[in-house]
Amino acid sequence: MEYTQYSQGYGGYPPQNDPIMMLNEQKKAEKHGIFVAAAKLGALLLIYEGLTYAMNYAYYYVLYFVKAGKFTTSFSTVREFFRSDPGSISSSFYNMLGNLFIVVLSMLILMLLAILVFKVELKSMLKPEGKLAAAGVKWFSLSMSVNIAVSIVVSILVSILSTVGVTVPDQDFSMTDSSAGTLIMQFTYVILIGPICEELLYRGVIISLLKPYGKGLAVFFSAFLFGYMHGNIPQFASAFAGGLVFAAIAVKYDSLVPTIVMHIMNNTIASIKDFADVLGVSEDKSNQIYYAVVIVCAIIGMYLLFVRFSELKPKEERAFLLSSGERRRGVFFNVVMLVYLGIVFIQYIQSFISTNS
Repeated sequence: MEYTQYSQGYGGYPPQNDPIMMLNEQKKAEKHGIFVAAAKLGALLLIYEGLTYAMNYAYYYVLYFVKAGKFTTSFSTVREFFRSDPGSISSSFYNMLGNLFIVVLSMLILMLLAILVFKVELKSMLKPEGKLAAAGVKWFSLSMSVNIAVSIVVSILVSILSTVGVTVPDQDFSMTDSSAGTLIMQFTYVILIGPICEELLYRGVIISLLKPYGKGLAVFFSAFLFGYMHGNIPQFASAFAGGLVFAAIAVKYDSLVPTIVMHIMNNTIASIKDFADVLGVSEDKSNQIYYAVVIVCAIIGMYLLFVRFSELKPKEERAFLLSSGERRRGVFFNVVMLVYLGIVFIQYIQSFISTNS
């Protein structure tokens, strides 16, 4: 017979016609696809870590060249120069200028690598449509309300821990000087460029790579990695919670435009007191403006949370052979991803130790 060699165990049919074997092969293909996507994502995140580290050094070399009027390849020379005049780089202006330099150059290189080498498709998520910007305005209050609610809970927990002598590390974004130049730099970096760069990576790249293996999967890891990169627990919690809303909206509209608008609005409100200080507005007045805006957003956000939130639940376009748990583990325990997670986790530990030492 033609299929005699397959008769034992396959009822006379070739293995490729066996439903169980075909199902297993499809599962293997799905698992392999997740492995490749997670490896690409982990590699891009590692590259971004390396780029920001390298650009940090590059910034000091460039600043040394501008201030000293000469170039050197010796970083010890650069370090000693700024140690002798720490005020020249310790201001909010130079801190934000450095962040702008580091983030823009690192993100530019990363996006070129993502698109040209790792073949990440981002073009479809950058559609400049007015209705998409309007969607960002519509949903912004929800993300802010969720963020505030989680921040309050975290603040209470941090206060409780402080009573037993445990200090939880956090970042201080307060401005040390209130010049017009600092205000311009704050607007450029914190309100405009920073949000665009973060959305490109933490919503654009992550969702584009993982969405083919589940919209829910993409939403979860977009939020988790966005929170995780902040390097401290309070910001992780609030950024993760708000990031779930951001990612769900990016998936719902298949666009970064709404989340870029939301991110800009969020950072603008967070900067109200800084702007007021530079413009000479009294602290009482700036507090009144800030809390009035927050209360209005909270009221709208509660309405969206309890009445419209179901609209953001990701609707999968196809069924998956692997369970959601298997797909999550496939991303989380990918060897390249584990290296990235481990490096950032070391930063968490170092920050906690230095704060409590």
